[in-house]
Parts: sequence; structure tokens; C-alpha cells
Amino acid sequence: MIVAGLDGALLVALGAFGAHGIAPGGAEGLFETASRYQAWHVLAMALIGFAGGRAEAAAGRTVHAAGALFLAGTVLFCGSLYIRAFGGGGLFPMAAPIGGTLFILGWLALAVTGGLEQIRVVRNRRRRSANPENLL
Repeated sequence: MIVAGLDGALLVALGAFGAHGIAPGGAEGLFETASRYQAWHVLAMALIGFAGGRAEAAAGRTVHAAGALFLAGTVLFCGSLYIRAFGGGGLFPMAAPIGGTLFILGWLALAVTGGLEQIRVVRNRRRRSANPENLL
């Protein structure tokens, strides 16, 4: 939740700066893409922060991995686009594609988390139904 809050604050600050500090000429598209991706992943990290404390064992590890992947993707993908939008050369040549790949891996880790949680729920239901005391 802390990272999501800080990232959200950064998003607003960059948005305000970008609205006044980007010279016309094509960089607006880079800035808009970076801020849109950052916004979606701020929301995802906030939800991970909320759900991460409720997940158990393996699901807890994968949900935290998803958050770390989203954060790294934000730094590389969005950071590179922001730097290019403000007239720089980007972080390094493959920063944006690597960051985008990290976003994808984060979403896949989140899907694995959901699968692990579903398995846990099904196992718990089976255990309860197998307990003779629950049949009364």
C-alpha cells in the first residue's frame, strides 16, 4: 500500500508537470501512454497491497511477486517513456520493452495467485465436507 500510495502521488505530480512542461511535437503521446500504464498499475499495486495480507503461503508469495514485477515494470517502461517525453534518450535502449514484459509477467503472477487461492478454497471445502461433525 505504501508503494502504491507513493506511486500514485508521483503519477499526479508527473501529470501536472507534463501538462505544463512538455513542448508540443509528438512527445505528448509518449507521456500519455506512460501515465496511463502507470495509473493502471498503481491501482493493481493498491489491490495487491490490500489482498496480499489475506493470501496464504504460496499465493502470498506470488501476489507479492506480482507487485514487485509491476513496480519494476513501472520504473522501466513508464520511466523510460517519461524521460523520452521530456526530451531525454530514455533509461537504456531496451528499458521500455523489458518493463512491458515485466508488466505481463506481473499479470501472469496475479493469475497464478488466483489459481492458488481457488485451489485452497476447494481443498478447504473438501476438508469440511469430509469431517463427520459437519454432516450433522
